This record gives sequence, C-alpha cells and structure tokens, in this order.
Amino acid sequence: MRRLLFCWKVETIYQNFHEDYLFKLGQKDEIVRLDSPNHRFSVKVAWEQLRIHREMVEWHDIVWFKNAVPRHSFLLWMAIQQKLTTQDRLHRFGIHGPNRCSLYLLNNKDHNHLFFECYYTIAIWWDVCDRCDIPRMTKGWDEWIRWATVTWHGKSFINLSRKLSFAATVYHVWQERNARIFAGMSRTSNLIFNQIECIIRNKLDLM
Repeated sequence: MRRLLFCWKVETIYQNFHEDYLFKLGQKDEIVRLDSPNHRFSVKVAWEQLRIHREMVEWHDIVWFKNAVPRHSFLLWMAIQQKLTTQDRLHRFGIHGPNRCSLYLLNNKDHNHLFFECYYTIAIWWDVCDRCDIPRMTKGWDEWIRWATVTWHGKSFINLSRKLSFAATVYHVWQERNARIFAGMSRTSNLIFNQIECIIRNKLDLM
C-alpha cells in the first residue's frame, strides 16, 4: 500500500512538473517556466498564481500607499476590518473581562469608542486634525473611513501627511491601550501626539 501511494505521488509530481516546465532537447539542460513572460522564474508571477484574487476595496489607498510605514499600515488594515481584539470582540468569543475603556476607565470599550469616542483619543485626534489641516468632525469609525477614502485621493504632500498621520494615530492609540492593559504603563495624550508628530516629521524629512 505504501509503495502504491509513493508511486502515485511520484506520478502526480511528474505530471505537474511536465505541465509547468519545458525541456529543450539538443541543448544544455535548462528549465523554462511556461507561465512566465520571459520563461524565467519571477516572484511576481509566482505570487499572482498563489494569491487569492479579490476585488480591490475602496479604502486601499489610505492604507497601502508609497512611503507608508509598514507596521502602521498593517494595524490600520486590521482596524478597518475590525479584526483587532477589542474587549467587545473578545466577549463575542466568550472571553470575558472588565468591559470598560482602558484609556479613560469609563463606558464600554468597543471598536468605535476606542478610536473615536474616548475623551483620551479625541484629544489626540483634535491635535492631529489641527496639525494636518483636517476639519474637526464628530464622525464614527465607518464615517471617518468613507470620508478619508473620498477626500484623500492623489499623491499631494498634504494628503500624504494626512494618511501617514491617520495610520500613525490608530497605531499609537492601540499601542497605548495594550501598554495599559498588559504592562501597567500609561502616557498622556499630549505625549502620544508629540510622538506621532515626531515620527511623521522624520518620515517626511527623509522624503
């Protein structure tokens, strides 16, 4: 039985190999990729074949853009899809704990409250808005994403600084939340804003 299974695997590998590669007879042995434009291996072509193709989301430009900070973009990508482990999400998974905001110690802590309703977070957002020439708006998370998607199109300097600041703010608010829960450490909203401002200024200076 094992021998038959081994032979079947070898035959399957050979068939797949024979379909993907072409051997040139009478020449030096060379493996040629039939599915690549120049018949050579390409990471891009391999990735396009492996990945799952889906329709591009409307908000992709405010998350993945040239000169973005990777760790900020990744966390913002998670936040937009509401995949971060906020307390309300943990409760839905059956993991119960104190359901209150770790930043201001009031109210239930859901995704929208953490990023746009908490007084601590609002103080940071207002400073970021003033520095990036963004109107102060009392919008919820979904409304903010829709507004930014429509408004921050293009590659202008001001739009780039806004997208960088938006991602950095979400990142540092989440970092502060984790520091308070897991390390018992806390910082003022002014200190968080100063850190965001320093990071964005250094990033723009390098550009």
